[in-house]
Amino acid sequence: MFYQSVYLVLFAFFISSAPVFADHDGFEGHDHASKPRVDKPVQAADVSVSAGEAVIIVHGIVCSFCSQGVTRNLSRLSFIDNSRYTKGVKVEIEDQKVTIAIKAGSQPDLKQVYDSILDGGYEPIEAYVSDADGHVTYHKLKDS
Repeated sequence: MFYQSVYLVLFAFFISSAPVFADHDGFEGHDHASKPRVDKPVQAADVSVSAGEAVIIVHGIVCSFCSQGVTRNLSRLSFIDNSRYTKGVKVEIEDQKVTIAIKAGSQPDLKQVYDSILDGGYEPIEAYVSDADGHVTYHKLKDS
């Protein structure tokens, strides 16, 4: 009985810590073929960034299941304020925007942000980062 409990706990740990990837079309009720990927250009005028946040334009997120993986990966970063949005992350599928809340006094590491999004199987394009005073800076993927 003891060993069965240990195996169950280990199994649950490994399943919960597994990375989330975009290639999950085989899941029941989850079909990307019916949700075409539309990588529309986003104009800077269409991006609103609040103080202490960053908005990342991401291509390839087509459903709420996809957004869960992005949220999971980003929420693990040390500078994310997990008390806001869903674990510090808001994904807008239709607008291809991911907003992250940044902890007070922290600076976002855009390389870590981009790598976390790439690890999930999605394509970060650019970021708009606002400091605590509301000054917004623009970053292309290649700049980080």
